[in-house]
Amino acid sequence: MKTSILMPVVRQVLNQLHNDARANDPRVFETVSRQGLKQGTQEYYQAMREAYLPVDPQFGNLLYSMARALRAKTIVEFGTSFGISTIYLASALKDEGSGKLITTEFVPEKAERARKNLSDAELESFVEFRVGDALQTLKESLPQTVDFLFLDGPKNLYLDVLKLIEPRLRAGTLIVSDNTDQPDLASFLEYLRTPSHGYLSSALLTESHGRQTGHEVTLRIG
Repeated sequence: MKTSILMPVVRQVLNQLHNDARANDPRVFETVSRQGLKQGTQEYYQAMREAYLPVDPQFGNLLYSMARALRAKTIVEFGTSFGISTIYLASALKDEGSGKLITTEFVPEKAERARKNLSDAELESFVEFRVGDALQTLKESLPQTVDFLFLDGPKNLYLDVLKLIEPRLRAGTLIVSDNTDQPDLASFLEYLRTPSHGYLSSALLTESHGRQTGHEVTLRIG
């Protein structure tokens, strides 16, 4: 069975990106903390332009596995950054033989670097980049149904993005949300965990380098 994320051309790109992120992001986070920048401000996003904000390899493998097991053909990703999670998801589409991943990034410079990383991994043909405010770029020209939705952008927009995509979700669609252990996601998690909204949702923890990260894996049931 073909497994793209184990192929040398993909592994080389992923290994380099994960190594770069480990070296770079602590410095960026320290700067943001030292300056007291608050999430959601223009200054905060300006400082975070240099941050990779990656999924770790363990969770990346899980993303690939879930998309592959679902045999997803249409994937929407909120929050491209430098394209690490995009590589894992696009690999699943490649191994299924076809499909499209629509990925959104607010910062043009990040989108361009992500595009290069996907090209280096020989996966760019499976990815459509949409640059700008996701609440605008995802308003139209979406597939009739979305099989897999990955939320990994600004946390205060998770619920708005979900509701925007919701009419495209079918029974059986997976919604995977990253960094859900953050306090400002309480209303989003409450929405997902209320059965009358048409979801069955479970919390998940992964651990990397001694640090745990919260995620939510959600099935659309109606």
